[in-house]
This record gives sequence, structure tokens and C-alpha cells, in this order.
Amino acid sequence: MTTTSVDTASIERELGLLWQKNAMEAGGQAVTRALTLNLVARACDSATADQVSDVVQQLTASHANRTVLAIMRPDEAEPRIEAFIQANCLLASQGQPQVCGEQITIDARGAAVSHVASLVLPLLMPDLPVALWLPGPAPFADPLLLRLRGVIDRLIVDSRAFADPARDLIAMAAFDAGDYAGPGAGPRGPALSDLNWPALTPWRELTAQFFDTRPLLPHLRRIDHVVIEYVPPSGPRLNPMAGLLLAGWLSTCLGWSPLDEAVSIEGETVRLHLRRPAVGVGPKAIRLVTVDLHSVAAPAGVAPGIVSLRLRAIDGVSADFRVERTGEQGHVLTAAEVAGHAPISRLARCEEPTLADLLAAELRLLSRDHTFASALHVAATFAARLP
Repeated sequence: MTTTSVDTASIERELGLLWQKNAMEAGGQAVTRALTLNLVARACDSATADQVSDVVQQLTASHANRTVLAIMRPDEAEPRIEAFIQANCLLASQGQPQVCGEQITIDARGAAVSHVASLVLPLLMPDLPVALWLPGPAPFADPLLLRLRGVIDRLIVDSRAFADPARDLIAMAAFDAGDYAGPGAGPRGPALSDLNWPALTPWRELTAQFFDTRPLLPHLRRIDHVVIEYVPPSGPRLNPMAGLLLAGWLSTCLGWSPLDEAVSIEGETVRLHLRRPAVGVGPKAIRLVTVDLHSVAAPAGVAPGIVSLRLRAIDGVSADFRVERTGEQGHVLTAAEVAGHAPISRLARCEEPTLADLLAAELRLLSRDHTFASALHVAATFAARLP
């Protein structure tokens, strides 16, 4: 039997019955329907749908939400659309209320995928923010984004999955730029989140900690050379997304500017060329800075992502700062060597965040992340110059 329509009113009735059933099964324990947001997620296959459902279940602890999961399979011949509901509840301690979220799954196939957006809209809880999560390789061309852009508050993507890293990074920066009509005009579109960015947070924090101490702070403005080693995501080997974002962050924090000929490639290394103000020479003097993004094979047990970050200053007093993964799972070594001083090193915790951790971190944001936006636009400048 071919099904091409879904009654959204009946979905709401079934959800009401589901909550009543949960309350009865709780044995007198309070059940709290404390929804804080609408999360719309798109999947193109069953494996991604299962992953999204698992992440949504984990999110209930910090972000009890109504999730609308749209599984869209336009390549199937028979048009079909079905909907299912479920409650996502956490095990509660004795005497504590049981907190639950809810999930509506819309499974659309063939030509019926064109109806998904019109089904999603009436299922959104009023007066709650709406986040659209588009895992996958080409989110900015997704038809669901085109239909829902006017109602969502935040778009969440993951640049680690981009099929064409340079092109999609440029598209991401263009989408972010569209959030504003001009200086002082205020936001006119959804805020943007890239799950690759919170994955870089431990690296940014550990790097910044070097310069929290007064003796090392003067060397921050004298960095001449940066080397970022990374294990690329599965797919094209030359996928320096994480390195480009880190380079964009360093550039915006330290006042570096890309040169006209900003990018060169040497084997597995992407070299970025920038300039910075020279220290102690004059107000208009500059020095050149190079940032090498080097793709390496994955060591045993190491997931794709940054493997090491090294900053060197050779202008005047030589200084070397390193953050690098070790053989000990969940730890990195940080080391600082400055001419005339004893080396400093320590082993620091650097756990690999789960997908649920990354998504929760972005959902905690209440507005546009200006630090990310600045880093993104510098990274897009480099991406536009990649061959």
C-alpha cells in the first residue's frame, strides 16, 4: 500500500496518549515534559537515522526537546511517507521527576519527500527555538534548509563530513554572512554552528594556556611559523577543514592577514602565507608568517582530527610551543621551550568529545558565535585560494 499523506493532528493526539502512558508506568513518580527546544534533523539512510536517534536520547539530560527526524530517500521508486512517535526518557533517582523528551520520525521515500517540510512546520512546538541539524556532505544545498530557513533559529552542520571541503567551506561562510544585512542592521537569518568547531575547543584552550603566564606572553606576538598535523576524515585525503579553522582562529586573535598569494601546496602539506605586525621595529613594519597544514596517517587508536599543533617564534628570542597527542588515550603533551629558560612540559587531559557532547555544546549557545564566525571567514579566504 502506498502512503503519501500523514495526519499531523493524529500525531499530536498520539503524543498526548504516550505521555499519559508514561505517567501511569512511572508508578506515581512525577514525569516532567520539560521541552526546551525543537530539533529538526535530516537523515538520508537508516544508519544515519539510528545515529541521530541515539544522540537525541543522550541529549535529553541537558536539552529535553521535541525532535522531528526526517528520513528522506528520494531515490526510491515508490512514493511513501509514514510517521512514528517515541518518548526519550532518562532513568530518574528515587523521588526525582522523570524527565522526558519526544521524537517524531517521518520516513519519506520517492516523490513523497517533497511533502516533508510542510509536515515539519505544524509539528514544531510554539514559542520554543528551532534548530535544524543537517549531518552529511552537502548541507547548504539541502532542500529542507531551503524550505525551513525562515523559521529556524540555528543551523547545525559538520564540516568534517563535507564532500568538497573548499567549496562547502566557502558556502558555509556565505551562509554566515547572510545572517546580517549590514552593520547595526541586526540578524536576519539563523545562527550557524559547525560541530568541527567545538571539537577544536580543547586545542584552542590548551594553546591559549601557554600565554596565561607573564613570562611567556610577550612571545605570543612574535609567532612566525605554525605547523598543524591532522588525520583527515574518511574520504578525500586532502581535507584540512580543522586546520583551516584553527589557522583562522589564530589569525583573528593575533592580527594576521592573508597575503594575496595565500596558499601553496607541497605534497600532503597545505601552506598558508600571512603577514603580521613586526614587534619593536615600527608601526608599519611587518613580518611573514607561514602555517603548514600537514595530513598524516592515523596512528593506532587515533580518530580523525588534530594530532599536533606547534607554534614557533624565531624573531629575536627563539621560542617553541607544542601541543601533541601521546600514546596515552585521552591525553596530550604540552611543552614550551624558550631560549634562556628551562623547558616546561605537562601531560593534560584531552578527551575526545562524543557527537552528543558537540551537539549539546552548540545548543547551549543563545546567539551567534562571533569567534567562530571570524575564524570561519578567514578560513574561507584560504579555501577560495585552494587549487
